[in-house]
Amino acid sequence: MSVLESIKGFFLGPEEDVEEFQPIYEETAETVDVTEERKNREVKINTTATVQIVLARPSDFSEVRSIGDDLNRQKTVLLNLEQVKNDDARRIMDFLSGVAYANDATIKMTAQKTFVIMPKNVGFSGVDLMSEIENSGYSFE
Repeated sequence: MSVLESIKGFFLGPEEDVEEFQPIYEETAETVDVTEERKNREVKINTTATVQIVLARPSDFSEVRSIGDDLNRQKTVLLNLEQVKNDDARRIMDFLSGVAYANDATIKMTAQKTFVIMPKNVGFSGVDLMSEIENSGYSFE
């Protein structure tokens, strides 16, 4: 017995015979080619996300708060400003542009005085109608 073992024995006490650990189950090792398995793996993701679209046709600026609340709830808003005076339409768009910016949303013009305001998780495909109309010579001023 070495000096180190005697010091260890003094502090820890005499060693008892400890039985070997016996596993409850048998371990079997299989080798699998992981690179081949990754190549053929197909991932399916099932989502139940729904997109809510709100049609908003305000008659004046006083109705803009509820539209802003819909944008804050991550709903897509289809905004029709045909019945609104030009001054009120400008104020409504200014307000909703700020709400859209705060929520990282996108505003697209789909027709004259009609806009779609989409949260960041909603995509929009197709031609940008605003650019198409302006290129055809129509002015919104």
